[in-house]
Formats: sequence, structure tokens, C-alpha cells
Amino acid sequence: MFERPRGTNDWGPEDMARRRFVESSFTQRAESFGFREIATPIFESLELFTAKSGPGVVNELYAFKDRGGRDIALRPEFTASILRFYVSDLRALPKPIKVYSSGSAFRYEEPQKGRYREFFQLDAEIIGGAALPSDAEVLALAIGTMRAIGLKQVRARIGDIGMLRAFLPFEAKDQSIILHALDKKNVPMLRDELKRLGRPELAEPLEQLVSLNGDARILDEAEEILGGKGKEAFDYLRRLGEALVAYGIPASDFEYDMGVVRGLDYYTGMVFEIDSPNLGAEKQVGGGGAYSLAEVFGGERVAQTGFALGLDRLVMAAEAEGAFPEPRPLDAYVVPIGEAMRAKAVEILTTLREGGLAADVDLVGRGPSKNLDYANTVGARFAVLVGQKELKGDAVAVRDLKSGKQEQVSLETLVPFLKRT
Repeated sequence: MFERPRGTNDWGPEDMARRRFVESSFTQRAESFGFREIATPIFESLELFTAKSGPGVVNELYAFKDRGGRDIALRPEFTASILRFYVSDLRALPKPIKVYSSGSAFRYEEPQKGRYREFFQLDAEIIGGAALPSDAEVLALAIGTMRAIGLKQVRARIGDIGMLRAFLPFEAKDQSIILHALDKKNVPMLRDELKRLGRPELAEPLEQLVSLNGDARILDEAEEILGGKGKEAFDYLRRLGEALVAYGIPASDFEYDMGVVRGLDYYTGMVFEIDSPNLGAEKQVGGGGAYSLAEVFGGERVAQTGFALGLDRLVMAAEAEGAFPEPRPLDAYVVPIGEAMRAKAVEILTTLREGGLAADVDLVGRGPSKNLDYANTVGARFAVLVGQKELKGDAVAVRDLKSGKQEQVSLETLVPFLKRT
């Protein structure tokens, strides 16, 4: 007996049907927004991720040396790979470049419910678009994806890194430490760092600021706390909210939250986190914002914005709300009456499948009675009984497995009969 590695999962047929439903909802929505799919490697040079997130990230990665002695890591997310791909190959494409990806990512962290060492992400990025319409577009896609899945409880919390950077009178390195403390809601660390920097009086306004969340009215209060600094960012958030309303997104689907910091160095402006409140304490299903990474990977500075949603969390949210559609049943189970009818049964099976029906056939050699039991067990709508007597008249017997009603149907009309019924 071998056990699966800790922090990973096996997904059965019902699990995969639900996961594919969520993934396809995102894919269809992204393509309706004009995004196009790309794919990048599951492993990359370790340096790609340390350039993006700093050397401390190594402890969170599956990092190793390959047989050539190169430092490699399994991807922990998609953004770095996509920007690496953009700088090396995609820069000549017309702007804006709108792309999406989906697949497995890996982090070496303590497994929790809905948070695994191997997890699945849905990612969308806009490169080279104007800030406001691009930010509105990615937010509309993130919220729209959750609605397309059928989730009724959706809440995007929107903040802005720019206002904090404008308020903090420190060099970029020290700003990053303060932003990290705010992101982690670590008040002792915040106070200690501000004391170290000789500005302990900033702790109180910062703590007040990050406690604010609600509709556009809280922006006035936040602006007052910062003494007018960051005015440009506050005006931007107001206009962003108006843009979301133009997308048809109700005000109940988003709020302003000054506590959304996402304290990574590459975020430059609008940031957001998106929740499914029915999940309780683990309600966050994704996040993103405006960032600047192309120049870190050797390209020219260009506007970038995007997000990632956790498929595992989205599946949990859809299960909690009962949002999944009923699985498609097997339309027909073909039963050969006797071994001599097997070849003909397979011919009929092939005709059904080519006609767009979900159909299966006995692969074990059971008798008719046990085959009907099996067809009922797997939830088939109809049993198609292929017997010598019926075939003499170019027909088969079709049994409705729900009602028990059975009738003869010609081979010529079998496909439209099953589709119609």
C-alpha cells in the first residue's frame, strides 16, 4: 500500500466533474472577455521566483537541483511565468495582451482544509492596458466567474497600495516591511518597525486606516486619516467603483477595504481580495491587483494587472451553496441479448456516440438481467436491448429505466428518439 504525498489529493469521477465545471465556467467567461489561453512550464528556474518575491520565498517552495546542478522550483503561482514569457516572446503582440491560464501550482506549507501543497489556480492577466479600464476588466472577470459558477455569495474587497506608499515617508525597503506587517495584521510588528524608523506616531493612523471597510463613504474618512496624502489613489478608487457599476456589477458585490494590502513589493496600485462568505473563516478564494514585474525580468516597464482564483476553494463554495448542476446522466446503455449480438450492439453503440449521445455497453459478458441492474445502478436513462428478433425488423427494444416502459424503435430513428425523449 502506498499513500499519496501529504498535502495532495486524489479526485474521483464526481469530484472531477465538479472541478471541470468550475474550470470551464472560468474558461468560457475569460474567452467571452477576449482573453486567450496560454500555458507555461510547471517548473522554472528558482531565480525567477526569488527575483519576484525575494530569497525568503525559497522556504515556501518545492525547490531542488536537477541532474545538471541547476536550481529549479515547481511554480507556486502563474504570474512570474507569464511575465517571463511576455518579456521573452510576447512583447511584440498588440497591446493590451489579455491572457489566462489554469493548472496546478505548489507550495510547501502546512496543509489545511481548502489549502493544499498541490493546488489548482485560475489566472488572468492584462499587460499593456490603461490602468482604470484594465483594473475594472479583471475585477469584472473575477466576480463574473464566481457568478457563472452559480455562487450567490460574492464579495470583492478593494484597496490601493498607492495611498499607503504616498503616506509612508520611508525608502522602498522600509515601506515593504511596513506593508508586510499591515498585510499580516501584525500590530506589534508594525509598532516595532515604526519605532525603529523613528516614526511611532504613524502607528495610530495606520491602524485606523486598515480597520475601515464599506461603501464609497469610507474613502472620505480614510482620506482624512491620511491628511490628504494619497488623494490621487482615493479618486481612482471612486472612479473604479463607477466603472464596475457600468459593468452591471451591483454594489453588494464589492466594497472598499483599506485593510487589503497584499504586502508584496511588486504591487503598485489597486489591490483586491475576493471572498465567498459562506466559507466562514476561510472565505477568501482569490485576489490580485495592479503590479509591475516586467522590468524585474529584463523588460521595459509596462502596466500590468491580474488575479488568481483558487479552484479548490471555489469548489468548496459551490458545494456549500448547492450551486452545481445535476451531472449529465448516461443516455443509453446498450445490452446485447446473447454473445452473437455483441458486434451489432457495438455498431449501435458507435452510432449513438457519433449522434452526440452518452452511451456505454456491457464489457463484462453479463446476462440481460444483470446488465439492466447495472444500467440502473449507473443512472442510465434508457437501456437499448439488441436482440435477434427485433433486428430482423431493423429495430431494437428501448426500455425507459425510470418508468419501466419498453417499446420497439427503428434503428433509423433511434438517435432522434433518445434525444427527444
